[in-house]
Amino acid sequence: MGNAPQSGEAVQNNSSRRRAAIALAVAVVAVLGVIGVAKYVQDKQAAQPVAISNPELPADDSPECAALLDRLPGRAAGLVRAQVAEPAPLGAAVYRNIDEDRITLRCGAPVPAQYNDLASTQEVGGVKWLRVVDSTDSSLSTWFTVGREPVVAITAEGNANAEDALADLAEALRPDSDYNNAPKRGPIPLANLAAPKADNLCKGLNSALPKELGGRHILGADEIPTELPKDMVVWGGTDADPITLRCGVDEAPSYGVAKQLTQVGDIVWFNEPTLSSGTSGTWFALGRERFVAVNMPMSDASSLLPVVSGVVADNLKNTSPSEAK
Repeated sequence: MGNAPQSGEAVQNNSSRRRAAIALAVAVVAVLGVIGVAKYVQDKQAAQPVAISNPELPADDSPECAALLDRLPGRAAGLVRAQVAEPAPLGAAVYRNIDEDRITLRCGAPVPAQYNDLASTQEVGGVKWLRVVDSTDSSLSTWFTVGREPVVAITAEGNANAEDALADLAEALRPDSDYNNAPKRGPIPLANLAAPKADNLCKGLNSALPKELGGRHILGADEIPTELPKDMVVWGGTDADPITLRCGVDEAPSYGVAKQLTQVGDIVWFNEPTLSSGTSGTWFALGRERFVAVNMPMSDASSLLPVVSGVVADNLKNTSPSEAK
């Protein structure tokens, strides 16, 4: 039996539905077209030359860095690769959007001082990274490649996602024949100091030290991947740089050359320049029965040296008048 012919009303309804579907499809295509055009315009704006700083890096002019820049993709972490304004630093690339979210890449960077025997690394896409948190702004961090040289540093700003960038750049950054040498881990700060007078006085001092300092806790042997001197105390367990302390050490190497002293509470401290870096410093407590050395981020010194001073003053006798007066 054949189908009964549709009534005029049914035909009209079907025709209306077809017209509505076509209109909807046209509208969707139009919207997608507008979105596509807007995205294109935004990408063009984001790709315009952007000025970035020009620090001196040890290997930014290497052929490996030049080859890396040629391999980098056009996008990373949802951001478009922008031109670098002249004078363009060697070994540098930048990804951004119109909201100024940004990923900055630097090839030829120095091995970070934080890459020591305590450093915890992460592998993404076959590339080994070390994350270093800015000592003055905990929301800002830089990721360094530590499985190859030249070292590459990636910093995220705004709402840019650094972890996404690591994955998107992995293929270009993956170690190959151009990267044969991996940087070596440095020693834990103060671990190489001689401590000839680390005796019972120092044991008493160490036992009186706070279990937590600056949000870090004293690390146990199971948390430290290498053997440390028995007299050494390390506070860590966070993204921030660790704090280390040694009691019974020799006098600060530069003390006789430059006497720039600071008194904190009852303790006179000397900042040893040869054991300090751009982000961390080493201070020696003077005028007590034993010399005490402590290494910590510069940004923590004003809040944490008073705590350490109190413990040193309470546990080691004063052997000379304050040199800061």
